[in-house]
Amino acid sequence: MIDNLVKNAQAALAPMRELNQKQVDKIVDAMVQAGLKHSAELAQMAQEETGRGVTRDKTMKNIFAAGQVGEYIKDHKTVGIVDRDDDAKTVTIAEPLGVLAGITPVTNPTSTALFKAIIAMKTRNPIIFSFHPQALKSSSRAAEVVLDAALKAGAPKNCIQWITEPSIAATNELINHDGIATTLATGGPAMVKAAYSTGKPALGVGPGNAPLYVQKSADLDAAVEDIVASKTFDNGMICATENSLVIDHDIYDDMKKKLSAAGVYFVPKDQQDKLATTMFNPETGSVNGPIPGSSAKQIAEQAGIEVPADTKVLAAELDGIGKDYLLSGEKLSPVVSVYEADNQDNAFDLVKAILNYGGLGHTAGIKATDDEVITEFGMQMQACRILVNTQCGLGGVGNIVNGLAPSLTLGTGSWGFNSISHNVSDADLLNYKKIAYPRENKHFKDLLEKYM
Repeated sequence: MIDNLVKNAQAALAPMRELNQKQVDKIVDAMVQAGLKHSAELAQMAQEETGRGVTRDKTMKNIFAAGQVGEYIKDHKTVGIVDRDDDAKTVTIAEPLGVLAGITPVTNPTSTALFKAIIAMKTRNPIIFSFHPQALKSSSRAAEVVLDAALKAGAPKNCIQWITEPSIAATNELINHDGIATTLATGGPAMVKAAYSTGKPALGVGPGNAPLYVQKSADLDAAVEDIVASKTFDNGMICATENSLVIDHDIYDDMKKKLSAAGVYFVPKDQQDKLATTMFNPETGSVNGPIPGSSAKQIAEQAGIEVPADTKVLAAELDGIGKDYLLSGEKLSPVVSVYEADNQDNAFDLVKAILNYGGLGHTAGIKATDDEVITEFGMQMQACRILVNTQCGLGGVGNIVNGLAPSLTLGTGSWGFNSISHNVSDADLLNYKKIAYPRENKHFKDLLEKYM
């Protein structure tokens, strides 16, 4: 099966290489419009199939993956000569990487499929998907939507394919196949590590245990509004979403009152163990399968914890970080751990410790109006996205509330054992050739005259 998929993709690569920029852009625009048209349908399918998240929010993710990404890349040159540097006397030519393997997660099954298919076609790379088994129907439908549009717009057949009977064995066979040039891996740490272990290039992403520092200069009402909105968006499944709050001592009581009034239920200390063992595997420290995308009330019910009817987010006040404090890990749900910081130095230390526990390189947020504090926070934190006064979930994927590239694959750099430290986009799926003409180098001549 894998051999046939790769053979078909290789056959598609040849005519794709012959497409010009105008033809590519026509194909991509057709895919974008199809993704937008079917965004609500795909969201409903994903929610019904996986039982995770919120249909309305999944619709927004699909609109983002198609429309926002499409708008961002529409004028990018990805075919032939893309740059001329008269000073350096170089000409840059863009070429496709080859056949891509695309791995998609159960948390974002349709939006990630749309995103990866669109940037693959923009760069003339055939793509073979390995969808999560729990989201095969909805992910396949997303691929069908953009494939049909691409074919009608002039793309060659088999430019987008997928494994129809997904399994770990099939995925491993795909990413290790000699005919695969690069893997776009979005999923759990084990799958991302497997992609990086193939001996070929891979664009994988690390986990995100994103901490948010609420500094004493922050607008507390705006901070609370952002936190609740971000944690409840698709029930907290975006990997950049706030997982922990670190709050200055001076404003801690006020923040707690405001959070409680906004629907955040602080789980009593004597019930936190029930919540932790319900949510996490104590051996691995990872969140249990049924938890991501569940609502706060669903999680509380599973844990046997009574909560008010208007509860939107569960909060646990902790005094430690690590496997002995399971709730300090990445949650992928509307649950947040909360820490009281004695002062700014202590707050910075707490944020660093949280990042070190499963979130290095990913995302850290800060709520503050003091620019010096914001700058110092950005300088000190080992996170590739430092998000200021925004919802971390939507802020991390980029381009909605800030200037980051819109993406559903967020690199974490060497800190998170990734090859990239930015939001993956079309430029990451190209080989760049340089035609280099001779030029005079006066500086080097001067050095030779001086030192030889």
